Amino acid sequence: MGSTERDTVIDDNEDDPIQASYDVYVKPQWEDGRQLYILQFPNRPSREDYSSTNASLPIELRLKPKAGLVELDVPLDPWTNYDRTKGIQWGEAMRKSNAAKSNTGTAGGQGGSHGLAGGFGIGGVAPGPGRGRQVQEDTLAVQQEILDDFSGGITRQRVLTKQTLGGQVVPKESASPNYFIGAFRKGQLHLSPVDEIVQMRPQFHHIDATAELDRLARPRAEAGPAGAGARAIHMTVKTTGEGEEDGQDSMAERIKNAQEEKWQKMRYIDDNSDAAWETFEELFAQDTENLPKLESGIDDATYLDTISAPRDEARLSRAKLVENE
Repeated sequence: MGSTERDTVIDDNEDDPIQASYDVYVKPQWEDGRQLYILQFPNRPSREDYSSTNASLPIELRLKPKAGLVELDVPLDPWTNYDRTKGIQWGEAMRKSNAAKSNTGTAGGQGGSHGLAGGFGIGGVAPGPGRGRQVQEDTLAVQQEILDDFSGGITRQRVLTKQTLGGQVVPKESASPNYFIGAFRKGQLHLSPVDEIVQMRPQFHHIDATAELDRLARPRAEAGPAGAGARAIHMTVKTTGEGEEDGQDSMAERIKNAQEEKWQKMRYIDDNSDAAWETFEELFAQDTENLPKLESGIDDATYLDTISAPRDEARLSRAKLVENE
């Protein structure tokens, strides 16, 4: 934690005078193990944030820290601009798919997963004996029953009333920049280091669930020869001309790890709640008068070398000779 000395001198004679200056304070990582995530919503205008103010307070936030996956459930309004028939079909598909995943313990458990978090359905439940015309007619009858009592269907969670947004953390590399969250107060700028950045985009889990149920409902004859049993799948790793492995093996490992890791469910707090404002206060450094000053670990020349093109040693040698003469 530290600060930089504030420059209060303003030269009005300059063509581009300084308009404001701030003391800068840098906070360390959270002491209690908490992490600071930035969730970006590229498909959502900033004025329509997910909050109680816009009647879109998120329902649940889930994390798979090792796989770097984040999912957020936000509510849908089933009474406005809503296709009830599709809503019932997708709601039933999600309910049945999640129940099947929970019963078999696949896709990370805790209600199941779809997409990358669920391993794209790899290693799921085996296909059933087939749906048949009678089962299809029963399904249509159930959907009509829910449609006749739409309000009750919503209460019984037989209708799709939420949308899932998801994303994966931006991988960090040695040359990656360090991001901070800045908070201003009375001529001061307090910076808190960011742990992860995630871009949240719509996830079509309801489509995945529908496709999965269709696959499970196919007759076993269509799924493959009877009695074939389980087969071992061997992943082969190709190499590039430089001897580096391509992404085939790493992708298989990522899918496997994402599928096996369980979700960590988090409590989502509205940004206008008292708890949110209390956390906001923690973004400011305390006892600023006694904080140590920040000192650069490199000199000006080294800094310029870091942000500039490589030096031309021959030119530097000639320049030194000219100076000596």
